[in-house]
Amino acid sequence: MDMRISGVYNAYAVQPNRSVAKNANAEYDRENTDTVSLSAQAGEYQLARKAVADVPDIRENLVSHLRAMIASGAYNVSAHDVAARIFEG
Repeated sequence: MDMRISGVYNAYAVQPNRSVAKNANAEYDRENTDTVSLSAQAGEYQLARKAVADVPDIRENLVSHLRAMIASGAYNVSAHDVAARIFEG
């Protein structure tokens, strides 16, 4: 069973007086302006985030040093050291 009601709700709709609403909003905007102030801690947090973002994801100097050690055969890690690091974490 399909029940449709159309057109009835529009008969009771009241259109707002746009000029009054516009003037009220303009007056409200002049009197009540929003302001934002950040604490010193928020400023420090923003500075720390920027510093972390500026650090590269890959430390090229360390990677190139390890690559050279691996290529020359000088890089050697004992199984005991690997196991100790696993259990530390």
